[in-house]
Amino acid sequence: MTTLLFLLTLFAGEDDATVTAALDKFKTDFKSREASVRASAVQELSRTQHEKVWIRLAQLLGMDEKEVRIAAAKGLAGAVENKKRPVAFLIAGASANAKEPLVLAAILESIGKLKDASGAFEVERHFKSKQIPVGKAAIEAAAAIGSRSSAQPLIETLRWLEQGAQEAPTGQNNNNTPGTGGGGMTDESARERERALRPAVLKALEAITKANRGNAKEWEDWWRAEGGRFLSGR
Repeated sequence: MTTLLFLLTLFAGEDDATVTAALDKFKTDFKSREASVRASAVQELSRTQHEKVWIRLAQLLGMDEKEVRIAAAKGLAGAVENKKRPVAFLIAGASANAKEPLVLAAILESIGKLKDASGAFEVERHFKSKQIPVGKAAIEAAAAIGSRSSAQPLIETLRWLEQGAQEAPTGQNNNNTPGTGGGGMTDESARERERALRPAVLKALEAITKANRGNAKEWEDWWRAEGGRFLSGR
């Protein structure tokens, strides 16, 4: 939260008449007690893309209802220039929403939509999230950004998914408690995670590397043979 406040101060810019009017209208509309109305006010404000608006949206990532935070995250994805600034706000907001999977997923999705390389490290951190919406948003964001740095973490994620699904027992143990596999994931979670995220990982790897492989071993073999050349851009 301290990082977020620091960035808000650092990136404060000049007002202009259009932005001032939009912010004044938002201030009035946002007084509603209904979260849905406040979220609509955030969406309306987001139509005015300006640094002052980004700052206000960034503030909302650390407060209010989930619906409002999600609207704020989506609003920051609308920037068409100076994208590093809204990306920085979103990264700070990700930390503030680490325990809010739906909000975090919306933040990661917005980082992907901005397609700025400065967001690659943040999305890579969430590839192995145990929350499927978060992992999926991170993987798809990496595909959209297209950073070469994401290739190896994606291959590692594919291996993690495959091992989790393979190691999870199909039945239950003697204590009638679901067995675990893949780093302690329950059978149901490990298998469902692999089913949900594997296609996204393969699609992201193909988009970033322009190569086509089928499973973790094949991608690991490719990385050993081509990884150095790929990272260097040769």
